[in-house]
Amino acid sequence: MAKRAAAGKGEVDVNVSKEVRALVEGNKEIRGPEVIAILKEKFPTMEFNENSVQVAFANARRKLGLTRTIKKRPGKRKAGRPAAAAAPAAAPATASVAVNIVALTAAKELLKACAGDIAAAQTALKQIVILMN
Repeated sequence: MAKRAAAGKGEVDVNVSKEVRALVEGNKEIRGPEVIAILKEKFPTMEFNENSVQVAFANARRKLGLTRTIKKRPGKRKAGRPAAAAAPAAAPATASVAVNIVALTAAKELLKACAGDIAAAQTALKQIVILMN
């Protein structure tokens, strides 16, 4: 099956992704609006879809390894899906770990307050850690 012609609205057929990739490879510090401005200057008769240019810009940066990865925020679990089984942490040798009786007593009181629900106690502890930061 033959490839269709470019759907450009101008007189010149431009492969936007190739042009954007070349600009990003030439200047790794370039920003999206600058890319659009350069393309409009280089091809004045061509009308560019700015959203498509931004996507091509993001893809070019990703291919070159210039993107920053952002940690995903933990979200609510969807109903009906089981929780991922956490790998049990290796228990340290009992000889090298000192037992903190005060911490154990506080943990026991926390479990009593949560009616023995370990998940609720863990959630409460996580919320306390968040509030302390």
